Amino acid sequence: MMKEKYYGVIVVGGGHAGVEASLASARMGVPTLIITIDNDSIGWMPCNPAIGGPGKSQVVREIDALGGAMAMTTDETLTQIKMLNTSRGPAVWSLRAQADKWAYSRKMKERLENQPNLHLRQGLVEKLIIENGKVKGVKVADGSIFYADAVVLTTGTYLRGRIYISSWSMEAGRWVKPPSNALSDQLKELGFKMSRFNTGTTPRVDKRSIDLSKFEEERGDFIPLHFSFWNKPKVYENQIPSYLGWTNEKTIEITRKYMHLSPSVAGLMVKTGPRTCPSMEEKVRWFPDKTRHQFFLEPEGFNTNEMYMQGMYMSMPYDMQLEVLRTIPGLENVEIIRPAYVIDYDYIIPTQLNLTYETKLIEGLFIAGQPNGTTGYDEAAGQGLLAGINAALKVQGKEPFILRRNEAYLGVMTDDLLTKELFEPYRITPSHCEYRQILRQDNADLRLTRKGYEIGVVEEWKFRIFEEKEQKLEEVKRILEETTIYPNKENVEKLKELDVKEINQPLTLFDLLKRQDFTKDTLKKLDSRFADIDDEILIEIEIEAKYAGYIQREMNKAKEFLRFESFEIPQDIDYNLVPSLSKEARIRLSEIKPKSIGQAMRITGVRPSDIQMLLMYLKERKGEENV
Repeated sequence: MMKEKYYGVIVVGGGHAGVEASLASARMGVPTLIITIDNDSIGWMPCNPAIGGPGKSQVVREIDALGGAMAMTTDETLTQIKMLNTSRGPAVWSLRAQADKWAYSRKMKERLENQPNLHLRQGLVEKLIIENGKVKGVKVADGSIFYADAVVLTTGTYLRGRIYISSWSMEAGRWVKPPSNALSDQLKELGFKMSRFNTGTTPRVDKRSIDLSKFEEERGDFIPLHFSFWNKPKVYENQIPSYLGWTNEKTIEITRKYMHLSPSVAGLMVKTGPRTCPSMEEKVRWFPDKTRHQFFLEPEGFNTNEMYMQGMYMSMPYDMQLEVLRTIPGLENVEIIRPAYVIDYDYIIPTQLNLTYETKLIEGLFIAGQPNGTTGYDEAAGQGLLAGINAALKVQGKEPFILRRNEAYLGVMTDDLLTKELFEPYRITPSHCEYRQILRQDNADLRLTRKGYEIGVVEEWKFRIFEEKEQKLEEVKRILEETTIYPNKENVEKLKELDVKEINQPLTLFDLLKRQDFTKDTLKKLDSRFADIDDEILIEIEIEAKYAGYIQREMNKAKEFLRFESFEIPQDIDYNLVPSLSKEARIRLSEIKPKSIGQAMRITGVRPSDIQMLLMYLKERKGEENV
């Protein structure tokens, strides 16, 4: 074994999962190697150039709170940013940004190159080195061998990937990038249960060939915003717009005419893709009477004429893609720079993972991102971060880092992957989360940064910023709770001037913030002590005040949740010995081996009656009288 070829952690793949996994491991002081097919496409956005959105924004903020790079890099390279769902409650407020995909990739590569303890290597990993059920390293196609105590696979769509444009196809993990066929074959030989999903892209079109005056301009928000907690909010003056358009009857007619040439319709490939991003062919099949489907023209960067057609996924032949697009007003003369295509690929059934993203079958082997059956940059980055953290902790001989459903969207995603059957690529949304009021995007740092600092993944300078914010929150809240407004003539007139309803009893400023007609802006006008307080501090406290009842209700639910999470199930249990379990429950529980009753309750196919039988059995086994 050559010393220069030994690392604590090896990360395979340089996409969003691989970037966060390698950076996390290195920040924790573990010598880390990241091996990727192309060092010039690290952190690449092969689909639309966007970060965030409902559910995803919460994940990105949690990654950031744990020291990750996605949010900060987005702030540095964004072309547009806006806050979504502002007409609804703060539980679903979600940032979404579009980024310059070339600048984003360059900035991520720069971060990796300058991260202490992290080494980059370009190459195609063909084989895992396994000894006695443990991973020992990897073998690269050029014959190089690298050893490590842990390996994190973040191979995206490269596991036996194949792209299609109608009946034409080629093996590739992404356009003209070689797939990881040998690695996929080895995983199957090792005994991993695998399946296959697909995902698609849209045409990239030339902005110069489009009449943008026929589209509805979609601008970003020109107010102080930021994705990363470690950056100050600011107004991004150089944002560029995207454009909203609609299909019509002619678009659908032409799509229907050629849809039989789509590879999934023709039976040439697996049909299972993300329902939230249906292709034009699928839209015609699923909604036969609908002709008006929206799409967006999104710039791919500041210095390019390429535009991404979000919502126009397709896989018919090039000439026919062009014919479909030219039915739309404004696109009569459109030119396609890169045709749309679809790709299918192998993934590992994620119930074969532990909560740390380590596989149950091979010790020291972690898997994150699309190889787990998920889709989306944000989801991949979140899994990569958690896998990288836990790989580093394993190498260091420390306890694992596990986030539960009541602690983070990252915990929700992890638990879903381990307990739910996947019928399509997994994508996180607020509907997956039972505790939306307490797991908001604005308080991710308050929930997670201290945890991250304690395990060594959050850098010192970030933690100092966090401590200052935490102290300021406590100070401002104390002043609000200690300052009482009395219903005297002077105060009544002041409040009336500020359009606040009359008060008839003494109220603290914090109590006033609970009212809908009293906001942070009202507070600043009423009391000059708060005029220079950062809006983010006041927004945090205002949310806490106005939604106190909802937040408390969710916290009570979380306590009940923890009661079942803390009831551990012995890992040596034989479910065949549990009386009266349904056949499906026996199979699913034996496969997944849940760590707790709470996790067992969420497994697809396990019924409440099965849980009762399991509780009774464990009670007898443990000799407990109260469960």
